[in-house]
Order: sequence, then C-alpha cells, then structure tokens
Amino acid sequence: MAAKEFARPSAIRSPLEAAFTWGILIAAEAMYLLYPQPWTFVVVYLLVASRQYALLILMHDAFHSLLLPNHRVNDFIGSWLIGAPCGSSYWKSRFNHLEHHRRLGEDNDPDLFLYSVGPPREKRGIVAFARHFISLMLGEQVLFTHMGSASERQAPFWHRIRKIVPMLWPVAVMQSVILGLFTLADSWATYFTLWVLPLLTLAVLFNGLRAFCDHANMSDERGAASDRLITYFSNPVERFFLAPFHMNYHAEHHLFPYVPHYNLPKVRRRLLASSEQRPTIQWRRGYFSFVREFLRVHG
Repeated sequence: MAAKEFARPSAIRSPLEAAFTWGILIAAEAMYLLYPQPWTFVVVYLLVASRQYALLILMHDAFHSLLLPNHRVNDFIGSWLIGAPCGSSYWKSRFNHLEHHRRLGEDNDPDLFLYSVGPPREKRGIVAFARHFISLMLGEQVLFTHMGSASERQAPFWHRIRKIVPMLWPVAVMQSVILGLFTLADSWATYFTLWVLPLLTLAVLFNGLRAFCDHANMSDERGAASDRLITYFSNPVERFFLAPFHMNYHAEHHLFPYVPHYNLPKVRRRLLASSEQRPTIQWRRGYFSFVREFLRVHG
C-alpha cells in the first residue's frame, strides 16, 4: 500500500498547532500568576506538563521534516521554538529518533530502554514496572536526551562535552529567555515549579508510558520490526495526555514515516480496508488497558 498522496506537509497546519499549544501554556502560567492558589497550582502543573509534552510530539514531526515544507524553517522551529524551550537538544534527539526507526526492535535501537522493562522472559511485576518510570523521571530520560545511551556515556568526559555543548546552546538560550520572562512577571521561582518541574516529571512520564505501550509486546521478547507495529484506537482523555497530535496512530507512522500526523487517520482508513498490511499490525483498544493486561501477565 502506498500513501504518497498524503505525504506533503501543510505550510500552516503545524505552525498553527504549535501556536495554539503555546497559547494554552501561556494562559495556564498566567492563570497561576494571577491566582496563586493550591488548586490552580495543581491544575496548571498538569496542564503545563501535558502541553510541554504535546510540543515535543510536534517536534517529532519536525524530525521527519513534516512540520513545514521548507526544511530550514522546519528545523529552526523544531529546534528553537519547540525543542529548546522544552529542554531538548534537537539534533541529538532527531538522530536518535531516526535510528529508532531504522532499528526498531533490535538490540541497538536507541529507544529500546523505553519499552523493554528488564531482560526478556523475566517477570516484571508492578514494582519493577514502577521503578522503570521513576528512573526516567529521576534523570535517565534527561541523560539519554542530552548524552545518549549508556554505552555512549562511556566515552571520555571531554569528548562528550565537545559533542554536547554545541547542541545545547539553543536550550541554554531559550531557558534563559523563559526564566527572564518569569522574572519580569515578578515570579522567578515559578519557572522552576511550573516549567522545569512539570517537564522533568509528568511530561517524562507521559512520554515514557506512551513509548512503552507503543512498542512493548506482552511477552516482551526481542523481535523484528514487524512485531512492534502497534497502534491504538484509544479515547479522548488518553489522546490528550499520552497521544496528542495523532501519536496513537503509531504503526501507521512507522509504516509511512513521511506522512504528517494529521493525515495518519486517512492512512488508517486505507489500512483497515486493506488485506495486505492489516494483519501485521497489533490493533489495541487503549493504553491503560494494555498496561493493566501487561501487569496481569507479569505480576
């Protein structure tokens, strides 16, 4: 099945989505600054983390040059206006993600640590499962984003620094700008409590849960890429927090990575009507139902 007719990115769709997401983030932060109450803190914390994660999902389209038709503008927006404000070194993350596509399910898949919770055939249980996501929030995700896999981190310190610093300076610049804006609003501490902390905790958790569910099998045996073609129908709540911008169409994306996220529903409809590739895809109802079943089997 071909999907080339769905491949061309819109010049306005993704920029409008990014602008709307930024609008929600700004409105949420403003709500807390105007009404600094415990209940507004909780609401804004959850909303900010979810929309930071949504921005990073849009950056995922930028990795595939699907944010905008112009590749230079695509990479500028992906790096400076999406990745850097959310603490991501765009080019390192892009390299890892494209390698993930090339090596899906293999031992050298850079994202393997996100969806393989321990050695194959070993029962995980809820404790090991929880430990996996806690370790991501305690820094494993940040280390991977900026310094690569555990094997890459074995390189000499100064060699790693020389590679990392040039990619991190957009992050440093944009984080300084955001801190400056909070300072101008007379609440510099809010930068740490309602920008950095949501990013390092809930946004990491949302991504970790989604990445696990999108690639893990019930047996969690090492397998070929065809064993990792998983997609979700899901529900609006799951899609808002775990799979914004059509990330639940994950098998469709792996099969046709040149298709922008907003055209993936068209690809799904064609796949559902096709007898060619439909049997190779694992069609799952929801993220949390898969987690419950996985823990039931491995508990």
